[in-house]
Amino acid sequence: MSDDSRRARFADSIIFVILGTVFATWAVRIPAVSSTYGLSSGDIGIALLGLAGGSIIGLMTSGGLVSRYGGQHVIRAGLFVYCLTLPLITFGDGFTTLIAILVVFGFGKGLIDVAANAQGVRIERKYSGQIMGSFHGLFSGGGLLGAGVGAIATGLGLSIRTHFMLVGISLLIVGIVISLGLLAGTSSSASGPAFALPSRNLLGFCAIGFCALFIEGVGNDWSAVFLENAAGASPTVAALGFAVFSLMMMIGRFFSDRIVGRLGARQFIRVVAGIAIAGIVLTLVGETIISLIGFGLLGIGLAGIMPVTLSLVGNHDSTTSTETAVASVSTAGYGVFAVGPVAIGLITEATSLRVAFVPALMLAVFIMLLTVTLPTITRTAHEEAAA
Repeated sequence: MSDDSRRARFADSIIFVILGTVFATWAVRIPAVSSTYGLSSGDIGIALLGLAGGSIIGLMTSGGLVSRYGGQHVIRAGLFVYCLTLPLITFGDGFTTLIAILVVFGFGKGLIDVAANAQGVRIERKYSGQIMGSFHGLFSGGGLLGAGVGAIATGLGLSIRTHFMLVGISLLIVGIVISLGLLAGTSSSASGPAFALPSRNLLGFCAIGFCALFIEGVGNDWSAVFLENAAGASPTVAALGFAVFSLMMMIGRFFSDRIVGRLGARQFIRVVAGIAIAGIVLTLVGETIISLIGFGLLGIGLAGIMPVTLSLVGNHDSTTSTETAVASVSTAGYGVFAVGPVAIGLITEATSLRVAFVPALMLAVFIMLLTVTLPTITRTAHEEAAA
């Protein structure tokens, strides 16, 4: 293994940590931002949709930009947008301004997301096995780091502005320096499209990403609410739902690479989708401890699906650049990641939380069925055969 490959893996790993840390920094201070702007719950929901819209635009454009200018340049540009917009959130003078800033914030995140994943696929080709799970595990680790720093900042009485400026500027400096170790150029000499839309060959991958991230959004945004309202847990215990789900996601991602090497990608996705199904079923029992265990199993089950899917799609079709393929699946997946929890909220208002979780169960079953469409021959295998 060359030193360049190891250096690139380390650099991309840090980029994933930064990606998760910055987003968690914003997420843990949403109540404080809401109070500062005097926003209602409905206003925050609309603002979050603005962030989601910006992310989707970033995801759709990043593939083409990486194909033209290289992942290094797009990641650096994304870091400037993402990290510097974080403190700008505290400088807005009204609701409309906040939405505009969050759109830009989401756009920066989307740019980095596709470029970092495309780098991960290219780096992975230089290794004998899969390593994408470790990158996504470090994203989860960054989220926990950001949440921990946020708790410390709140405990010390730091203002939101000071907190966001310290995190944003320091991580921007780290990111720009570490990006020097990333792989230069792109995986394809051809320029990708300005907007990444899925081709027919990628529809199966997009569907799996869609289902997996819909369920993940439910776990992220509704675990605590479900435990408190449907399972009768105290607010303190209910908060553990998100913590258990996130921790199991991180652990599952770190172990997924090794397990994929033994089972193969298709069988791995079937197994972990089955674990996710079991987790949702236990959650729906509605007893606090059992539901808590259910959210833990759900986190383990979902952990490796998206990394494995991105690894497969990046090596699937030699006629489509890695950046375009990753951008297409990311757009389909992360788009629903943003709107899925909103849909669950609407179903909850019309019925109940238990009923609202049923679509997540159905989508987990659908993931198992979709594995039949996954390829057994990847771009890497074709290249090795040709060599």
